Amino acid sequence: MKKRWQFILLIIVSLFMLSSCELLNERQIKNNIINTVVEYQTMSIEDFQSAIEVAIDRVEDAVIGVTLKKGSDRVSIGSGVIYKREEIKIINEVVNYKYYVITNRHVIKGDNPSETYNVSVYLGDEDKELPATVVGMDNKVDIALITFVHSRLINPVEFAGDEEIKKGSFAIAIGNPDGYDYYGSVTFGVVSSPLRYMNDDTDGDDVNDFSAEYLQHDVAINPGNSGGGLFNIYGQLIGINTLKLVNTDIDNMGFAIPHRVVKIIVTEYLEKGKTIVRPRLGVLGIEVRSLTEAVIESEQLKEIPDIYGDEQQYGIYVSGITENSSIDGSGIEIHDIILEVDDIKITRTNIITAKLNSLVDYQVGDEVTIKYYNRSTNSIKTTKVTLKSVG
Repeated sequence: MKKRWQFILLIIVSLFMLSSCELLNERQIKNNIINTVVEYQTMSIEDFQSAIEVAIDRVEDAVIGVTLKKGSDRVSIGSGVIYKREEIKIINEVVNYKYYVITNRHVIKGDNPSETYNVSVYLGDEDKELPATVVGMDNKVDIALITFVHSRLINPVEFAGDEEIKKGSFAIAIGNPDGYDYYGSVTFGVVSSPLRYMNDDTDGDDVNDFSAEYLQHDVAINPGNSGGGLFNIYGQLIGINTLKLVNTDIDNMGFAIPHRVVKIIVTEYLEKGKTIVRPRLGVLGIEVRSLTEAVIESEQLKEIPDIYGDEQQYGIYVSGITENSSIDGSGIEIHDIILEVDDIKITRTNIITAKLNSLVDYQVGDEVTIKYYNRSTNSIKTTKVTLKSVG
């Protein structure tokens, strides 16, 4: 018996599939496109499976292989996602296409800066390797942009919109786990959490120096999936897979860079060749929740005030302020406690730093409202500051 959902779900999926790419002459390429529209008034399990298959068909050609080489030797293999296509014309006739590909920085960056590396893309359905150009990379968020030229028409993926991604939303990963023998592998699962804050070591000194936002999911990913796409059930890009937690006690904990973070980095910075400058508060601080009597005494801090009522303590204890930074001269002083930034309760220090680092909600020059405990007056105050990059 078919199980039917109790609500009406209407999905209209436009699937653009390349049915043929026929050379008419040396300078002209004809591409025949099939448009398929699927409508569901009610959805059975079989219909649901069909919707997933349609979503995969829509985007799988745009998820390709990315290879890093030193000379003729392969150094690493990962994945990449085509998100933009440009026509290359001669005398108003399309002769080639230029493709823009998102991948991870660690996929295309060699370990030895004194060595010369080259990057190529691999199209598994054609068994073809093509040279690629590195346009740019973010030295903090694990994102890079490469381009390549090809005569075949490939439809780019579509970024998901700004609507909220929820826990339990279906997610589809496409990539090349363990190399090209498993090119274009598809795995399926759910979003475990749409937003996690994690600390990264971005300069290789074994000290975490950067906080970033991630989307957590339980979709199976493995080495080779790095740089590949995470999609919703409509075939829209919701993230770029980049890491998973590996431990004998941990399973199915994968992480993707959220699509909104990816989109702003590649379209507003890397494509345009702009230097990525992130806003900073310019405060040296300690999480209030981590302060014990022993720490307070050893660091010569002052006691945490009784301002929380029935709430658990939170905030950043200000132990230092960077000169000429965002909060320098704002009224916030050493030994004060920053409680909220734009109504965001600071339960952990990496929450606000990750939000600033994402570049989605905040840019240098934006104004934010900070709520803080002012020790000199023993009161809660608010102040507005303009974000700077110092700090």
